[in-house]
Amino acid sequence: MKKPYTRIYADAAASTPIHPRVGKRMIALLDTFGNPGGLHAEALAAARELEGARKEIAEAIGAHADEIIFTASGTESNDLAIFGMLRPLLREHKNMHAITLPIEHPSVLEPLEYLKKHEGLSLTHVEVDEDGLVSPKEIYEAIAPDTALVSIQLVNSEIGTIEPVREIAKMIRRARKERAAAGNTLPIVFHVDAAQAPLYLDLKVEALGVDLVTLDAQKVQGPKSVGVLYRRRGVDLEPVILGGTQERGLRAGTGNCVLAGAFAEALTIAQKGVEVRAKKVAVVRDYLLAEIQKVIPGTEVNGTMTSRAPNNLNISIPGLDGEIAVIALDAAGIAISTRSACSTEDENPSHVLAALGHSQSRARTAIRITLLPDATKQDAKCIAQALKDAYTLYQKPHDLG
Repeated sequence: MKKPYTRIYADAAASTPIHPRVGKRMIALLDTFGNPGGLHAEALAAARELEGARKEIAEAIGAHADEIIFTASGTESNDLAIFGMLRPLLREHKNMHAITLPIEHPSVLEPLEYLKKHEGLSLTHVEVDEDGLVSPKEIYEAIAPDTALVSIQLVNSEIGTIEPVREIAKMIRRARKERAAAGNTLPIVFHVDAAQAPLYLDLKVEALGVDLVTLDAQKVQGPKSVGVLYRRRGVDLEPVILGGTQERGLRAGTGNCVLAGAFAEALTIAQKGVEVRAKKVAVVRDYLLAEIQKVIPGTEVNGTMTSRAPNNLNISIPGLDGEIAVIALDAAGIAISTRSACSTEDENPSHVLAALGHSQSRARTAIRITLLPDATKQDAKCIAQALKDAYTLYQKPHDLG
């Protein structure tokens, strides 16, 4: 398949180009303009497409159609999971506790910090090790009698670390049984931000053992401005956007069958080819790392290489500022980044690398390379050469005359 772009795009964790099949489906749906909430033919046609997309997404992750809530982004899905689940409990019980990791995406950390500051939430950040991995046992030990929510990203958006979600789910089930035996009826809900995962990991929700899952179309070769929150049956939420009864009363706003259908197509494609795609891109990623370390000795890998998204490479190159590297590679026709696109205006070094115990200097020299599924070894060679050129130029004395 011919690439739909001429540059080397290696910032897939931020966004991905639309898959050709997804684009075709979007175009085919553009004439389905009716409001799904109406009763006439045009409205009913839109409603059929919207509900068909909901069913497809449910099938892709092994869920029920009524467990799929459409949102406008992964960030909104995280907001709905966190605010929608915790606010009713905070009003009723006053004292509530949540658990997360210090390396989470800002769309998880900031809502939790807001609830802590303004609404009395007690919050625990369970530390990760130097590879970015959390111990399921430490999650279990952090659970208190008033713990209502555990929120953990399946694949870290900066260093690609794959957290042991299944093992954490087992610890949470153990804590639930102990809580029930003690007569405590407060739920412990497990929310997982899986936005970075669908292209490379199987996301069957029952096997993961989760209650709430965030997905984002733009991360899986779908369009922007459409996300999904999977809500397991029996998990209570309240809406954060009011003004209508759409999405079973949990998300007001006219349903968009074009974006929903495109997301369904993208997620179905992503999940059907997971294993082959993961193996293929891992070969290119590992080749890229070897090439970079060959031309720039001293390059350091941030995060584990054994439990990591196969397209992710986060490295620090001592002596080369990360932002300078991004600008230099952009000029060479290559797109990379320093960290999550939602944090690029923050002048402080990456909170993720800080949580791993790395110095500010190592964090400032970090770059994130996240390959697309069709990345090649030739792409890897070009990236490594461009980094070498940037590094060599940056080491030369600069004439400030």
